[in-house]
Amino acid sequence: MKKQLHLELTTRCNLECPACPRTQFREILKKPIPKQDLDMDHFERFINCDSGSEIEQLLLCGDYGDPIYYPKLKEFIERFRHKTFSISTAGSHRPRKFWEDLNSVLTEEDEITFGIDGMEDTNHLYRRNSNWQSIMEAVDVISQGPAKLKWQTIIFSFNHDKLPEIKKFAESKGAEFIALKTHRYGDESLRPPVGDMVETYYMFESEFLNNDVIEIEPLCDLAKIVTADGHFLPCDWIRNPRTFYKSDLWKERDYWYNKLKISDINLDQGLTRVDEWKQLVIKKGVEGSPRLDHLCKMRCRKGCYQDQRYEV
Repeated sequence: MKKQLHLELTTRCNLECPACPRTQFREILKKPIPKQDLDMDHFERFINCDSGSEIEQLLLCGDYGDPIYYPKLKEFIERFRHKTFSISTAGSHRPRKFWEDLNSVLTEEDEITFGIDGMEDTNHLYRRNSNWQSIMEAVDVISQGPAKLKWQTIIFSFNHDKLPEIKKFAESKGAEFIALKTHRYGDESLRPPVGDMVETYYMFESEFLNNDVIEIEPLCDLAKIVTADGHFLPCDWIRNPRTFYKSDLWKERDYWYNKLKISDINLDQGLTRVDEWKQLVIKKGVEGSPRLDHLCKMRCRKGCYQDQRYEV
């Protein structure tokens, strides 16, 4: 597996998926998330260090935005072409020329994963505001390019019985098909009725609010992220507004958040801070500390990493 760094290039997106952090940000804070784009110069300085040279692949997958809306996506890929790229997108509302231009800077070592959760009559039920015609045009163009094409479908109530059909269609487009289980729907009417199609390991349990001793195995090495507003954080999952503003990353922001700006540090220094965070959450688990975030208990308890794929 390639040594990877997760980047959120932008907070821009045209969709309103119910469980997306950007949708929940607006619902909880009663305002839209600010439009922010990653500063390329800051990022270049950030990875210009020993740890940065070891990074083989850049994962472009936003928590709040879709990388295809980053205004300088082609320029970014050209600038960091010494890395390979894994791009995750909903693929909507971009013209054919955008995808043709993107193909021109991709290689066989790159991959693009389209999040498409149904067919023309159902994809919009979760990927709200998506445009099917533009998505299919994107898939067709990318299928003719050098990058590996993947089609990822989250299992919902409207597609759980149509997965073989969706898989067949995806493969007819030259894509590798992936079905994923989740427990985050944003709208409970979207929950599939079949139990083994629902991911349960990471669901919230009341026990996670208790102050019991718990063995923590931090997944920071997998979850660390550079955000569109220029921060290097140990965890992308914690950035959901339901958890982030309750976390020590935010409550102790003068020590954590404000000192993890990529304009001020490089990746070597950032990883040192992340290691400090990892030791802190392990210590809190051993002590049964009430300050251990419940998200750390959910995502990083012993044996925590689970594959959410569903075989079709």
